[in-house]
Amino acid sequence: MKNLTIKSVNHQRGDTNRYCGPAVISAITGMATGEAARLIRHVGGRKAIRGSSVREVTDALAMCGIKSEYQSFGMKLSRSTGPTLAAWLKATVKERTANRVFLIVAGHHWQLVQGRRIVCGILGSPTSVRDKRVKRRARVANVYELHSTGAITTPPEAKKAKSVDANRNYRSKAQSLAKKLGITIEIERFYEFDGSRCYQYWIQYDGDFDYSDNGIIDGHCSYDWQEVFWKLEEIEKHQKEQAA
Repeated sequence: MKNLTIKSVNHQRGDTNRYCGPAVISAITGMATGEAARLIRHVGGRKAIRGSSVREVTDALAMCGIKSEYQSFGMKLSRSTGPTLAAWLKATVKERTANRVFLIVAGHHWQLVQGRRIVCGILGSPTSVRDKRVKRRARVANVYELHSTGAITTPPEAKKAKSVDANRNYRSKAQSLAKKLGITIEIERFYEFDGSRCYQYWIQYDGDFDYSDNGIIDGHCSYDWQEVFWKLEEIEKHQKEQAA
């Protein structure tokens, strides 16, 4: 059984996600945040990640070989009346040894703590729990101690689809839906370090309402036509709900 160690969030170029749920999965497994987001979408049955539930994150970790054990240390945890993160850290000094990793929800935000180190999507890399960027006044709602159940793996469900035919099919559907919605897809080409050619697809539209900032889609940038199509579906769904 392998000891768990927190690490930097892996924002792999061409496969990234900016939300905190995928970030903590990345920081404990090493997988790319884009891979973690696909895994959360798989366990939650969703097309977009705009926040992650406890079940989605813990189920995703279980698929990677990591067990989540609820741990309150006798404290009453709650989003509204639970201890602040600062108070929780102070009360668990003896329990927070270097070989124990805790997954914490505080202030609607996921973070990992190991000993005196902490990491999350905002911090990016493990740093001191006294780092000024840590939201120490946030209320602790949930705490889980993480345990390895064997080898830490990246499940097939997290991998990006490689099928060229499938991508072409989604390209046609995405272009058709974009035209219907009056949205433009701008394609930007770039090269990876190994020289392989990759693409970014940017969703552009008129108006003051930002679908990304308002949590309708997970960012304006996509890395394949399937992701573009899913985001356009979310925009169409939102427009229909507003019209109703």
